[in-house]
Amino acid sequence: MFDNIRPLNDSEFPGAMRQLVESPLLKPIAGFVYPGETLEQVSERLCALPDIHTMQDTVMRAAIHQILDRSVSDFTHAGTDLILPGRPYLFISNHRDITLDAFLLQYLLFAYNQLYITFGANLMQDPLITLVGRANRMFRVERGGTPKEFYRNMLQVSQYIRQVIVADQHSVWIAQRNGRTKNGLDRTEVSLLKMLALGGRATREAPLMPLKSLNIVPVSISYEWEPCDLLKARELHLRSLGPYRKAQGEDMNSVLTGILQPKGHVHLSITAPVTDEEIDRCSATDTPFENLAALIDRRINGAYHLHPTNYLAYDLLHRSSRFADHYSSDIRIQFQQRLEAAAPQERSLLLDIYSHPVEQQYPEVL
Repeated sequence: MFDNIRPLNDSEFPGAMRQLVESPLLKPIAGFVYPGETLEQVSERLCALPDIHTMQDTVMRAAIHQILDRSVSDFTHAGTDLILPGRPYLFISNHRDITLDAFLLQYLLFAYNQLYITFGANLMQDPLITLVGRANRMFRVERGGTPKEFYRNMLQVSQYIRQVIVADQHSVWIAQRNGRTKNGLDRTEVSLLKMLALGGRATREAPLMPLKSLNIVPVSISYEWEPCDLLKARELHLRSLGPYRKAQGEDMNSVLTGILQPKGHVHLSITAPVTDEEIDRCSATDTPFENLAALIDRRINGAYHLHPTNYLAYDLLHRSSRFADHYSSDIRIQFQQRLEAAAPQERSLLLDIYSHPVEQQYPEVL
């Protein structure tokens, strides 16, 4: 029923590793994750892995360590004490980087539960990339198509998420919206919540009832230096001029840029799980899904860690000194260099990316 979207299982895993070691992907993966080892040594290491759990505990852990060592000055987190070991959750997260948002949560929660990750079909077009993703418990979300095809795809994803969480007792990461947030405004899409309810038995009187068993936990991640910020500003500018079509390889370029670009301080906040009582209160209103989305937004925006770059961008955009005590002259110099790297018509968009989170936490400044 779910073979077209599910990750690999343990019986399929050894064959996937054999394909990987014979592919051109091995060299860049080996050089990044195990820079001190030869290709032969990495091949032996991968082929000796017995299952996905072991791969995540060794290879993925080593890969995240390399990313943190090479591109992150400080990684902090909060809220893991709110998560009960062994209990499955649906983590609904803001989405700033194509891969790291989910990978960092997976890294933090490895000892708590297996985390399955939703991934857009646009990133799973290359067979080898798809193979690597599926070996890391990523499952496919198909978007687009006719209205009938779109509904069928969303129903399948909803049913699969419910099976993973309720039946299999594993956790799932999903972004709060379709695609990454490119303008700095984190908003939960009502359509996402409606999709999640499709897999259960909702009623007119209790439209949100199916969401209770998913154990929703909002997650907020923030980067001192936004991954792909220049690329995002450029895309926003081009979209303002008319229809925008992604170039071939654009998504993979964003993946690599997000991994390798210096990110400074990164903070991930796991917030309090949404309670049944909160869902009931939303369900009792005329706009239940909208109110639940607003509740998730408050959790995510309230837990978003504001960095000096966010405060500085707000002051630069509004020509103020309101938050001058939150950033240094060194940050100002670095940020000015970032602005100069952008085209003139993209600079205000770049400032928006960093300043919008400040406006979410300080609504009085609007």
